[in-house]
Amino acid sequence: MERLRSRREVVRIALSIGLVVSLLGLGGYGILSKTSRVVESVKEQVAAEAETPVATPISIEPVNPGPVRVALPEEVRGIYWTAVTAGDASKRRALTTYMTDRGLNAVVIDVKMDNGALAFIPQDETLVPYAMDAPPIRDVRAVMDELGEKNIYRIARIAIMRDSVFASAHAKIAVQRTGGGLWRDKTGAAWLDPAAPEVAEYAIALGREALATGFDELQYDYVRFPSDGVLSTIRYPLSQNADKAVVMRAFFDALNVLRDEGAIVSYDVFGMTFWSSSHFGIGQRLEDVYPNANFVSPMVYPSHYPDGFRGFGNPALYPYEIVKQSLDKGAEMLEADHFISPTSSRQKFRPWLQDFDIGAVYTAARIEAQIKAARDAGASGWMLWNARNVYEPAKYVE
Repeated sequence: MERLRSRREVVRIALSIGLVVSLLGLGGYGILSKTSRVVESVKEQVAAEAETPVATPISIEPVNPGPVRVALPEEVRGIYWTAVTAGDASKRRALTTYMTDRGLNAVVIDVKMDNGALAFIPQDETLVPYAMDAPPIRDVRAVMDELGEKNIYRIARIAIMRDSVFASAHAKIAVQRTGGGLWRDKTGAAWLDPAAPEVAEYAIALGREALATGFDELQYDYVRFPSDGVLSTIRYPLSQNADKAVVMRAFFDALNVLRDEGAIVSYDVFGMTFWSSSHFGIGQRLEDVYPNANFVSPMVYPSHYPDGFRGFGNPALYPYEIVKQSLDKGAEMLEADHFISPTSSRQKFRPWLQDFDIGAVYTAARIEAQIKAARDAGASGWMLWNARNVYEPAKYVE
């Protein structure tokens, strides 16, 4: 916090430090055959002085403290919340109680709605045009403080390329449709061209805003090119003929400014990025994400691997095997191709695990099998995904 340097000076606290999604069906890309699912506030705090004689000591109103920071847990045990859940006091407090009672210590919260609209009112004026008029998180700082008091580590989930609101406002850098207009995926969502500098700039600005409001970590999702919809009609305004992996690597490089500023940055990636160095047409490769992240979160949901994968007729019935083998394979790839020690690489792995009934009923036993697999693979933690934020009670702590 800056000091007051003169009388009547305005004190500004401007802390500007700042892919849960399932495996999306990639049609022609074969193996990915199943589809996917879903500052401190910049407050001007005026240091008021009383109109008193010169000899009288200046009276200054106390400056509000910055957001309480929660240290990164040795093992992250997290669950996902939508912005609506975070903004609903009843739901939020019920889940907070569930977490503290069962040893969960981290929460991943959407800062955008599904269409890309910001789920809270930002203090950065350049971000205000992308916010909802009546956002579900009415006082994001209060929510952060509430969670911080419970020592819950707060992770901001920021979807990037899939963003209809930003794409509509900046159509020239959005993915176009041959013949004119914005291209949209099969859900009706518009996408951004990852090669546009404005996309990285927006991602950085959102990250700084999230950190300033009290989030402890930034987690970027949809860091890729689109994969679903009529791909043959796509026209990219900047990266039409570019190598998609090169484009995405440049994006990850650009966001490294946040880590230089001290932020903890993680990325969500498809589970198959841990099995192959191919970018599957979406530009996403483990070798490009890894050096630019504090943590990499593959979505290793067993139900989203194709039937017959690695000899498993229905992978959803083999939660331990799918998660363990996926993380092991990622470590092996980094060691073989880039001479990165598995001891080092595994500490950066923090997978998304399945807590929903697709492919099989996901009982506590199946959830616990995934958690055991993550631990046995040397991961630094794990996060459970349920789009409705309804979690099957399980044993989370060893």
